Amino acid sequence: MVKLDRLSALIARFELQAEVACDLKSANLFLLADAESGELNRIEFWPIAREELDFVPMKGELMVAASINLGGASNPLARALPSRVTLSIEEESNLQDLAQLIIGEINDQRCGQATTLQKLFEVMVIILLRKVMRQHADNPGLVAGLADERLSKALVAIHEKPEFDWKVEDLADTAGLSRSQFMQRFKTCVGHTPAQYLREWRLSLARQDLEKGDRVKAVAQRYCYGSQEALSRAFSQRYECSPAQVRRGQI
Repeated sequence: MVKLDRLSALIARFELQAEVACDLKSANLFLLADAESGELNRIEFWPIAREELDFVPMKGELMVAASINLGGASNPLARALPSRVTLSIEEESNLQDLAQLIIGEINDQRCGQATTLQKLFEVMVIILLRKVMRQHADNPGLVAGLADERLSKALVAIHEKPEFDWKVEDLADTAGLSRSQFMQRFKTCVGHTPAQYLREWRLSLARQDLEKGDRVKAVAQRYCYGSQEALSRAFSQRYECSPAQVRRGQI
């Protein structure tokens, strides 16, 4: 049996952007070394931003500072993550080699560096996300839902096919639960009803598409809104602005 991939659909919808940070103020991922030995020992990551957080690496600690964007606050996965993720290199044996590849790319200044670093940082972030799913499965939210063996099947279905006219019964069947069991388990674990989560996911994708310049009518049809007006009402209620304003870059 093929194991369910709980992250790929989310990552594919929100393009991860990564680059080496020119200054610490723009950085939210740090590769840090032991100040005495100089050996890499941990990674610090703030998924969305760290403007409000007071973090300055000690002298001799900082090896690499990077700016990682998971798609901004519109990405439900980014919103669901803890504000700070710390990972010891000892916890993930493959991180040592990965970090050394990143450091080597930065030091050697070879052609294709930007693309290579983008891919390497993407792998590192995925490893960090896996750790969060293991350690924060008890905290209500999307991470807990993805960590749940049954609910994750329904969530992945929503993420992969937001354009499908999902009914609660369809999602319950996908999860292998009765309708009442599914509704109660989803609300307790994720913190929203299935309908609320589906609506939030569609609106997040709709906003992303509008920012790219897609027409409001096409976006409404794409995500199962009966009309352009229906999308506008839901969008305005959620974001306090109109789809047209987002499309024109006014927000």
